[in-house]
Order: sequence, then C-alpha cells, then structure tokens
Amino acid sequence: MTRGDQRERDRAKSQAKNLAKQKGQGKEGRPEARNLADSAALAAKVEAKKKMKEEQREKERLDKEKEAQRAAVSKKSKAKKKDDTLDDLLSAGLAGNKKKSSKR
Repeated sequence: MTRGDQRERDRAKSQAKNLAKQKGQGKEGRPEARNLADSAALAAKVEAKKKMKEEQREKERLDKEKEAQRAAVSKKSKAKKKDDTLDDLLSAGLAGNKKKSSKR
C-alpha cells in the first residue's frame, strides 16, 4: 500500500478545489435582478443616513437657540461691595464699642 498517503493528499486537494467552486456559485438569480436589489438597498441606506443628518442638524439648531435664550436672560446684578478703607481693614475683627463687664 504505497499509494495510501497519495490518495489522502489527492482527496484533500479535490475537496479544497470543490469548496472553491462552490464559493463562486453563491450568487442566485439573474445579475439584473441582483443589481436592482442592490441599488434599492443602497438608496434606502443613503436616505436613512440623510434623514439622520437632518435630525442631527435640527437638534444642534435647537441647542443653539436654547443657549441663546439662556444668554439673553439677564441675571440680577449683585450690589457692588464697597471697597474697604485702611481703617476698616485694621479694625476688622475687633469688638465695637462694647463695654466689658467686670465681675467684682
């Protein structure tokens, strides 16, 4: 049985060859029908993408309008803090004209 190994190699080779043939035969139907179906699927995909872009633009526009409205609303201004003079700074934290009570 000197041809045993050769038979196994030939079988593996023919299996690979048959698989390659089957891959090429995966397309069904006429080419015109496939092209028509492909173009319809592509058109639907493009339309969906266009719609999604429009929704995104609309959302961005609304966000910008909201930001503009927020900026337009004026906030109450706080009263300006009076600048402290040197005397005010030096006397900060000191008890005012309070008399100390003494215990006798």
